[in-house]
Amino acid sequence: MKFIKPNEEELSYLRPDPLLWEQELDHWPQAAEELEKNLGFRAGKAYWRSQHDYLYAVELADLGRGRPSRAMIYGHWDRFEPRPPEHEITSDLLDFSLWISDIVSGLDVKIVDKLTHLPRAKEQLQFPEGDVKRTPDERFKNLPDFPYDPQYVDLENLRMAYVEHGTGDPILLLHGEPTWGYLYRRMIPPLAGKGRTITPDLIGFGRSDKPVPDNAYSYKAHVRWLRQFVVSLDLNRITLICQDWGGLIGLRLLAEIPDRFQRLVAMNTAIPDGSPISEGFNRWRNFSQQPTELNLSGLMNQATQRDLTQEELDAYGAPFPSREYQTGALVFPRLVPIRRDHPGAYDNRQAIEVLKTLDLPVFLPFGEADRVLGEQEPVLRSLFKNVAPKLIIKNAGHFIQDDAGEEVAEHILKWMAEN
Repeated sequence: MKFIKPNEEELSYLRPDPLLWEQELDHWPQAAEELEKNLGFRAGKAYWRSQHDYLYAVELADLGRGRPSRAMIYGHWDRFEPRPPEHEITSDLLDFSLWISDIVSGLDVKIVDKLTHLPRAKEQLQFPEGDVKRTPDERFKNLPDFPYDPQYVDLENLRMAYVEHGTGDPILLLHGEPTWGYLYRRMIPPLAGKGRTITPDLIGFGRSDKPVPDNAYSYKAHVRWLRQFVVSLDLNRITLICQDWGGLIGLRLLAEIPDRFQRLVAMNTAIPDGSPISEGFNRWRNFSQQPTELNLSGLMNQATQRDLTQEELDAYGAPFPSREYQTGALVFPRLVPIRRDHPGAYDNRQAIEVLKTLDLPVFLPFGEADRVLGEQEPVLRSLFKNVAPKLIIKNAGHFIQDDAGEEVAEHILKWMAEN
């Protein structure tokens, strides 16, 4: 267990939630003494960050008996987000109980259970039955210009899908809202001549699993899932190519594990710090929250600058046979940090400070007609030391991969050859 001292600003954006408590630690004097020894105090509070990136605290109270007498465990959640899924909290608390059993020699596991009040049934450590949807494979048959067989990585009992093409150093292609890996179909063939293209579907999209509850999705969770994906495949020397939410997530990941990356291509994306984004984004956010079900094919037909075929439109709609498959897409717009105290804004500000220190080469092709995130190009440019000259792609909008995929890939390949 690694204890940390959180930033006071971070704590100001979180709300403490009492989870477990023990009023009479004196019943287990050895546990009380070992807690004092390992935490370094008899009364006070110690923090740690869990495997799910949540902040927890253990607080000890001294009643004058020569050892800690009471203990309380708190979870700290973003003030303006719902409580995380219960199975994630249970798993984190189980890790804490196992730490206690490690530091207290000879402590019976039954006492650990009593101390932490934790269920041990496997079903308590994953989403309840029926809370995760998996799009039937037949909906992905005969996809135009996308002949790649899916592969899968298991992350926290969720299946994350991806496709590969080519060999060499990895080229990680990240899509955003409301698309999936199919968005890169025009860029994969040329890029695969340079490296091993890896195109995942974010959780909630494409062939990946789709949790139904709203609280399954957070900015923090998407970053965590993608980090686990990269670590699971042991990707290094990555060229990151990202757009829209692929950038919001990918830039955070770059700041967390920069040693795994060698280049960055960020297209029509941002890393919002809580400042206003654009009127175009505000209009999109307001529009996206009105319907209870999104017409994905219709959205893509309106959002691209070129005319898509009916087969292409059907491919964009394939992952979402009904409303209950769409939670991830419906939630995404309201996860974008638009206030300083918005969940994710503090973490992004911390990430930005890391990004400013990186020396890796950066390329920022942006579609000229993007009214949602087009204004973010100079903002991103200001964050990096080693940025290529400005490149605005004519006749391309927010979905630059679909409007000008081959052209953008050509620019990227030329830039990669020089960097």
